[in-house]
Amino acid sequence: MISFQPLLASTAQVQERVRHLRNQEAVRRYMYTEHEISAQEHQAWLTSLADNPQQSVFVVMVDGMARGVVSLSAINRLHQSADWAFYLDTELQGKGLGSQVECWLLDHAFGEVGLAKLNCEVLASNPAVVRLHQKFGFTLEGVRRQNVLKDGQRLDVVLLGITAEEWQARRPEIIERLARLKG
Repeated sequence: MISFQPLLASTAQVQERVRHLRNQEAVRRYMYTEHEISAQEHQAWLTSLADNPQQSVFVVMVDGMARGVVSLSAINRLHQSADWAFYLDTELQGKGLGSQVECWLLDHAFGEVGLAKLNCEVLASNPAVVRLHQKFGFTLEGVRRQNVLKDGQRLDVVLLGITAEEWQARRPEIIERLARLKG
């Protein structure tokens, strides 16, 4: 059973589990920063989220356990746009949970939040996630060449975007595909 709960409404234990997830090597590999996040740094991040209308962070709960994070950032009410990102426990990567998270986030962003446009950035070294987003209807909008320094190498960042109309057109096919995978 998968559910989504606001990070700041979560228990201290769940919030600490999120720090553990953020520090998994396979998660850090595809983040802009690669260092291990200290308890103090994690707490500072949590504090920065409080009363921040430009951020909305949810914990992905699977059978009652924190197994990932999905977030909206750079939320712009005037332009009805935002960026989004997610990461999952390494034990669950590649098992279809990412598709469920992406579907929920798209429904949430274009429904409850009322966005018209959603953007994301993916390191070019993570082509599986680029393909996942494209399956959901995201369009390649550009590449920021050599934009991030990781492990002494300059990496490209792939820019993708989707509109509310594009999601609504694609949604029935995605819902049907996810139902087939579950059944």
